[in-house]
Amino acid sequence: MLTPRQRILALLTLCLALLAPFPAQAAGRTPHWSAAQAPGRAAPRVPVVLVHGYNADPGVWGALREDLKAAGYADSELFSWGYDTHRSVNEVLAGQLGAYVEQVRRQTGAARVDIVAHSFGSLVGRWYVGFGGGTATVNHLVSLAGPNHGTSTAWACALWDQACRDMTPVRTW
Repeated sequence: MLTPRQRILALLTLCLALLAPFPAQAAGRTPHWSAAQAPGRAAPRVPVVLVHGYNADPGVWGALREDLKAAGYADSELFSWGYDTHRSVNEVLAGQLGAYVEQVRRQTGAARVDIVAHSFGSLVGRWYVGFGGGTATVNHLVSLAGPNHGTSTAWACALWDQACRDMTPVRTW
């Protein structure tokens, strides 16, 4: 569970990421939404996919989802992807995340999604964007406390858990 301070920081980070200029718009290309918009109607927001961290489930996003709805997001624009952190490695989970992103895109008609990920979920999201074809479908990837350089606490469960091994620090020297 996120503390109230962490929720505010997460919401601010998400807002800053979502307000950044879109590369496609800067280059004069078409917007990220593929569905035609009716004149005079506000364009829908880019859907947000929330990716939980190690030993958690989509329910951990309840407070952030409420904050996002209070900021104007509709339930139909917010998605929480659930996965078993103990059964697979980043590469496999990234493929499953990619399949979920495709499902969200089909459901919403969006060309791209924003991903907000926490902890181990950040590694999965980063793998999807970096190696799993996510550059074509992800507008922004927001990582909240992602162990991008590993975390020494992962050694506590690395003997029996692949996700922990994925989070252990790697020395490159």
